[in-house]
Amino acid sequence: MQEHDGGRFAFEVPARLKGIDGVQPLELTVAEVTTIAPRLRRVRLSGAGSDFAFRPGQDVMLVLGGTVERPLSRRYTIREYDPSTDLLELNLVDHGPSGPGATWAAQTRPGDRVNGVGPRGKIFVDPAAEWHLFLGDESAIAATLAMLESLPAGTPAAAYLEVPGADDQVPSRVGEQITWLHRAATPAELSELLVAAMRAAEVPAGRGRVYINGEVKVVAAVREAALARGIDEEAIAPKAYWGRGKANANNGEPERA
Repeated sequence: MQEHDGGRFAFEVPARLKGIDGVQPLELTVAEVTTIAPRLRRVRLSGAGSDFAFRPGQDVMLVLGGTVERPLSRRYTIREYDPSTDLLELNLVDHGPSGPGATWAAQTRPGDRVNGVGPRGKIFVDPAAEWHLFLGDESAIAATLAMLESLPAGTPAAAYLEVPGADDQVPSRVGEQITWLHRAATPAELSELLVAAMRAAEVPAGRGRVYINGEVKVVAAVREAALARGIDEEAIAPKAYWGRGKANANNGEPERA
């Protein structure tokens, strides 16, 4: 039997990434890999340390290839972290067959080591908001569920999550607040379901917050639909997680449309 090379994804983290404000270096080991939907894998990693703290909506950046001078990194939203077991959960979406992120998502298994930094990200729950509205595709599932589940009971909140079909839905403690939209064979970047949802969504009175995550062009279109509803620009938190054909090798994020 061939010995498992646990170091195949353990690339050095450059000093410039370690120096990002508010992050800590992470030397992680894959503890569990589970397929939870046709295009979604749950990866649990140990090694963050019981003092690891994050705000729901933040992510970790993992170095998955390249060189110290030019690392290939990807950012993954933290779904959960359990300090009692020191297990950090990420949910990985299969966007295609190539690239360091796709390779790691498809091939990683227990025992693999991976390095990175975290937590990162400036979009998380706005504690001053009186209501919350979330819209995104399958790449937004982890962030949306983490933020929704962190809200105090009784907080007005709703989410619209677009996935290919019913098999792609995942359970949550706040399932009653989620509307799943099925785009079937329509490519995510061409779907208009989230724009339509934004146009039709109930927008309560008072100071709210709209979180938009997903494909770069769709995020821009949903943002415009929110503005057209009269929602103040400062109350909208858009974040492009990916873009079809967009270069993101250096930082793990798509360029803006």
